Amino acid sequence: MKQTEVIAVLSVESDEVRFTVVSTRDGSELVTSAETFPLITVDSKDWRGDRNYVSANRQAVATATSCAVVGQGARSPATDDMVADRRPSCSAESEPPLSQGEVEQDPDVVWEAVLRVIGDAVDKMCRDGTPVTYIKSVAIVNEMSTLAAWNAVTGKAVHNFIHWTDVRMVNGRTAAAAKWLIERSSAVRCAADDCRFGTLDVWLTWKLTGGDTYQTDVTNASYTGLLDLTTLCWDVDAMRSHGLTTNAWPALRRLDKRSSAVIVVGRLFGLSVHVTMARPSAVLYAQACYRHGQVSVTLTDRTAVVLGAHGRVPPRKQPALGPWPVVGYCEPNMADRKRPTIVYGLLAVSKASAVMCWLKNMGLTRSWDECMNTYASSRPRTTKHQTYMVPAFGGLPSAPYGRPDARPVMCGIGGHTGRVHLIAAAVDSICHSVNDVVRCVVAGSASKLAVPVYVDGRCAGLDGLMQRFADVSGSRLSVKRLDMAVSGAARMAAAAINVDYADRHEAVLYETTSTDGQRTAWDGQWTKAVRRSYGWMAVEGRELDDQYAVDPADQRTGHFGILRFANMLRRVGYWYNRKVNDLIYALQNYLAPKTRLHDVNADDM
Repeated sequence: MKQTEVIAVLSVESDEVRFTVVSTRDGSELVTSAETFPLITVDSKDWRGDRNYVSANRQAVATATSCAVVGQGARSPATDDMVADRRPSCSAESEPPLSQGEVEQDPDVVWEAVLRVIGDAVDKMCRDGTPVTYIKSVAIVNEMSTLAAWNAVTGKAVHNFIHWTDVRMVNGRTAAAAKWLIERSSAVRCAADDCRFGTLDVWLTWKLTGGDTYQTDVTNASYTGLLDLTTLCWDVDAMRSHGLTTNAWPALRRLDKRSSAVIVVGRLFGLSVHVTMARPSAVLYAQACYRHGQVSVTLTDRTAVVLGAHGRVPPRKQPALGPWPVVGYCEPNMADRKRPTIVYGLLAVSKASAVMCWLKNMGLTRSWDECMNTYASSRPRTTKHQTYMVPAFGGLPSAPYGRPDARPVMCGIGGHTGRVHLIAAAVDSICHSVNDVVRCVVAGSASKLAVPVYVDGRCAGLDGLMQRFADVSGSRLSVKRLDMAVSGAARMAAAAINVDYADRHEAVLYETTSTDGQRTAWDGQWTKAVRRSYGWMAVEGRELDDQYAVDPADQRTGHFGILRFANMLRRVGYWYNRKVNDLIYALQNYLAPKTRLHDVNADDM
C-alpha cells in the first residue's frame, strides 16, 4: 500500500465510543471501530443483569476515595479515629440517589471502551498493511458539557459522569453540575484538593497522557459557562461563585502556540493529541460555516443540536432563555500563528426527536425506518383538520420557548385518527420544533437564514424526514455525511500540523416542495398547539394560576388595565435596548476584518 498521511479521531458520544482513521487525501475512512453502552438513568434497567449496578458503582468510587484519603499519611489508629470523626462520610449511602431527569455515564465503562476500540482499530490497520506510524496526529471530539470528576492521586473517578442532558446542567452549563457535586457529593468532598473537574476531552487527555496533561480548548470551555468570550480566558469570579479553584479546573490551551499532548497509555504510545473539540463546533467547522446565518443541525434520535455561525465578533448578550453564545471554532492561521481565526456561534438544543421513544413505548412503531416507511406510505396530509403533536416531554425549557411548565399535547384528534395520523404528527412535530430552534438561532445573530441548512446525525439519513423538514422550513438542506464531527476534527488536526486535507464526499440536497401559503398555515396551527401545551405543571417561580395558564378573555377583567400599561412600557424599553444593541453590533461587524477560512463550494454559498 502506498504510504499516505492519516489522522486518527477518537469520538465519544452519549452512548458510543468510536475510533476512526481518516485519510487526508480524500477524507475517506480507512479504519473504524465502535462500541456502544447504555446511559445510566433512574428508569434504566441494568444491562449487566444487576439491578443495583448504579449503587454498586458509586460504592466502588466512594471506597476508592476513602482509601485515598486515609492512605495519604501514616497515622496511629487513635489518630485515624479522631480524623474520621471530623471527615464527612464517604459511604455509598451518603451519596445522593439518582432522580428523575438525571443522566450519568460510568467512567470505567467509557475508559474500557476507549482502550478496546483503539486496540481493535490498530489491529485492523496492521492486517491491512497500514502501520500505526502513518498516523500523523490524533484528535479528540467529545459531546459538549458532560462533566467528569476524578482524584488526581489515585486516577479514579469520584463520581459518574454527569451527562450534558442531565437536569443538573442548569442551562446546559458544566459549572452548574460541578457546583452540585461540590455541595452534594461526599466523595468529592473527601477528595478535597486532589479532586479535578473537566469536560470529557480533559479527562480523556489526562488518562491517555498518564496524568501529564490537564488542559482544555476554547470550544469545550465555552460550554462550561465559565469562559469570558471577550478575552477567551477563565472568569475567575464565576469560578469562585461555583466553588471552584484554579487548581481543580483545567488550564486553557494557548491559541497562539502549537501544543500537543503525548500519549503514553494504550496502543497509540508515542503519538500526539493536537486537537480537542466539542462535537457541535467540529460539525460547524466541517460544514465551512463562518458567516452570519449559516447553520448546522445535528439530528439524532435523542436531541437536535443547532449551532449557527456568528462571524469573528462575540455575540451580543442574549435573553436568559435565548441561544447560548459559544466559541464555534478556532482555526490555526498558517501565515500568522499569533492571530488564529476565531469564529463564534449561537447554540440551541431541542429534544423533540425523543418522541420516537414514546412511539416505541406505545407500540406504534419499532424503529425509525418503520416509522418513516409508514409516514411515506400514508396519503398526503391535505385535510382541513390536521393532527398536531407537541412533544414537550419534560417541558419546553430551552430556547425559543422557555416553558418548563409545558407538557405534551395532541390537538386536532377526530374519530378518524389512527396509528398513521399519530406517526405523521410525531414526524411533523420534530420538523416544526427543529425549525423553531433554527429560527431562534438565526434571529439571535440579527441576520437572515443562509441556505443551505447543513444537517448531519443519525437521522440525517432518513430521506422522508429530511424532505419533510425541507418542506416545513422552506429551506434547502444539505447532507454530506452522517457524522461530520469526525471530518471537522480531522480537518482541524491536519491544519494544526500544517498538512493539506481534502474531503471529496458529495452532498445530497433536499429542495422544498411546499408553497408559502402551506407553510404559513402549518406554522399557524403549530403555534396554536404549542401555546396549548403551556401551564400544565407548577414549576419553581410559576404556579398553575399564572397569566400564561389563564384564558386571555379572563385577563381583561379586574386590574388588567394596569398590567397592560406595564407590559407596554416593558416592550418599549425592550425595543429601545434591542435597537441600541443592533447598532453597536452592526458597527463591530463592519469594523471587524473579513476572513474566508477555507474553500466553500459555490453552491453552498
